[in-house]
Amino acid sequence: MIRKETVYSFAMLLVVLGAGNAISLGLHLRVPGNVIGMILLAVCLLTRLVDVKRVEPAADMLLSEIGLFFVPPGVAVMLYFDVIARQWLPLVVGIAGSLLAVLWVTALAARLLEKKEAKED
Repeated sequence: MIRKETVYSFAMLLVVLGAGNAISLGLHLRVPGNVIGMILLAVCLLTRLVDVKRVEPAADMLLSEIGLFFVPPGVAVMLYFDVIARQWLPLVVGIAGSLLAVLWVTALAARLLEKKEAKED
């Protein structure tokens, strides 16, 4: 049974998604509306306009089913095996480069947060 808090939580996420889509379409931006919506949600959470407890039920439910979100992209990859076979080197270089960039940025952010936390103590 879905609780009332979960429904409100999903509604809040849908409102933010809709706002992001409206901004993207209204301003003719090249950034997808769902990305703008995530940025809006992050800003609302950081500025405490929205309490984390308000979106937590929907987030927990979505995270518990996260494996389902990987099925459509996995099926789509199977449709393009011929392209992947022809373009494997640029794909591998791009994936490896992205992985290294994410690892580097994560390490940098962790180091900065550790320094900030050490100063606060």
